[in-house]
Amino acid sequence: MNRLPTIISTSARSPRLLHTTTMGSSSRVQLVSPQEVQAQGLGKYRVLDSSFHLPNSGRSALDDFRRGPRLPGARLFDHDLVADRSYTLPNSPVKLGHMLPDIHTFKLHAQLLGIARNDHLLLYDSLGLFSAPRAAWLFNAYGHPNISVLDGGLPRWIHEKCPVETGAPSPPPEPSEYVLSGFPEAHAREKVVSYDAIVQNFTKTPTEDELPAMGETYRRLLGPEDCQKVFLNALDNHAPTWELLINGQKKVVVSCGSGLSACILWLALHLYHPNAIVLLYDESWTGYALRNDAPIISLSA
Repeated sequence: MNRLPTIISTSARSPRLLHTTTMGSSSRVQLVSPQEVQAQGLGKYRVLDSSFHLPNSGRSALDDFRRGPRLPGARLFDHDLVADRSYTLPNSPVKLGHMLPDIHTFKLHAQLLGIARNDHLLLYDSLGLFSAPRAAWLFNAYGHPNISVLDGGLPRWIHEKCPVETGAPSPPPEPSEYVLSGFPEAHAREKVVSYDAIVQNFTKTPTEDELPAMGETYRRLLGPEDCQKVFLNALDNHAPTWELLINGQKKVVVSCGSGLSACILWLALHLYHPNAIVLLYDESWTGYALRNDAPIISLSA
């Protein structure tokens, strides 16, 4: 198994957490159930199908959306379009999709989706809870005030017999006026860390601020009252560091294959530890490994 030199993993080698700065935002994200949405009425929301499928999955989010089923009135949020397209240029050191776009690209696609700044967004995906958190992270990074993620996504929506659409979707909406005046792009940029920052981080003292993530054999289900105790036991003498993280006194960086599923971790911390400062290594493992000079630790299985 290969990994970055400083990342939370299931190996015995402990990582360090990155020290960077970030700015707060009034934007908050909430998790809502299908029944909560039904009780409020879909008309309260601007619904975005935020599905994404990995290249080897044999599925297309666009084809699935066009065919249905989908939530009534949903519009498709394309992660690879609402992105920094410079990563696709020939001179880019790494070729990646769905990286954080600049403010003009973000605003343009929000307008093309017919979104207004005061719209309450409802984001879902077709796998349950996979790529919708990435869309939530992006809108949160640009300070969109009202964002909800559908708990369980389309599968749960269908399972609970909520209404769906099939066949050709509605025509594209009229472009909206998405107002971002007074919102600096720097606020969004401070939600991510770069490759250079990752490399700089692990050149520091390797034993400072480490949290282990040892894999343990699954044994039994735990009741809610046991969960906090078990997690603290797993952290052992690192519990004080965990307390610093969830209280926002230290920062934590989340990472994955390409900066998408790591946003599930971001969402969990955002929901349950709102004071935590959670940053995303947007390029994640794919961008890191594509760089010829990137230090990589190889571990035996």
